[in-house]
Amino acid sequence: MIPKTLIPFLTTYMNEKITVCIVHFNDAEFVLTSLYCLKKLTKNSYKVLILDNGSKIKNYNKLKQGIKVYPNVFLRRKETDLRGSMAHGTALNELVSKVDTPFFAILDADCTFLKKDWDEILIGEMNERVKAVGTRAPLPKPQDFPLMFAILLETETFKSLNIDFRPNDLSKNQDTGCEMRDKYIKAGFSGLNIEKKNTREYQDGPFATILGVDEYYFKGDNDIFASHFGRGATFGAAKYAKGTNFIYRLPVIGKFFRIRRGKKEKKQWTKICQKIL
Repeated sequence: MIPKTLIPFLTTYMNEKITVCIVHFNDAEFVLTSLYCLKKLTKNSYKVLILDNGSKIKNYNKLKQGIKVYPNVFLRRKETDLRGSMAHGTALNELVSKVDTPFFAILDADCTFLKKDWDEILIGEMNERVKAVGTRAPLPKPQDFPLMFAILLETETFKSLNIDFRPNDLSKNQDTGCEMRDKYIKAGFSGLNIEKKNTREYQDGPFATILGVDEYYFKGDNDIFASHFGRGATFGAAKYAKGTNFIYRLPVIGKFFRIRRGKKEKKQWTKICQKIL
């Protein structure tokens, strides 16, 4: 028999409306920032499923320790020899297979929602045709369907489409979830984009001092909706090698400066997220 004192707790964490799925790989600081934002800004009951993809043990332990304050966050570690989009896609397949809520969100480890009631706003855009709402992809990727940096999907429709997040052909440099857009459109569904602005060109947002950060704004709203740091699979190597001082492009020593700048700007990004909250 369940004690009466536990019934409210069990009701809260057994009847969630949203599952948030995050693949973690040496990104503890970013993920902990996202979890803090979710706690402050999510309106509906939710849970978070995190799959660690073989991070360095120190980084994994930092995340494991950090999530102890969140009773609705669940972390599992998985050793894998896969890397890049194949590793990410395989992990997402496993996470999403465990989703049992009406809606679910996918967040890149270095991306977070920054708008109060973000979930209620995105759910409100769902209808018989629109079944996915999320961040706009950068060019030259298709602009008529959201990319998975931060996206909310209706679970029933998604699972009916039998989508595999793994790339079909690695030789074509396909991204995680490359088949999702085509399957939705072929089935008669559509997605809605949250407009993207990048700090390389846009200097009026809160992250203007950090290179290559995506800021997302919903339907012309002046308040930022989400942000993507843009760490990427290269740990910032590509980000800081483009449009920066030549020192970041030097062989060997350039990597040292890229890593140092990345660590500095990661702290700045986290502080700005907290300031926005």
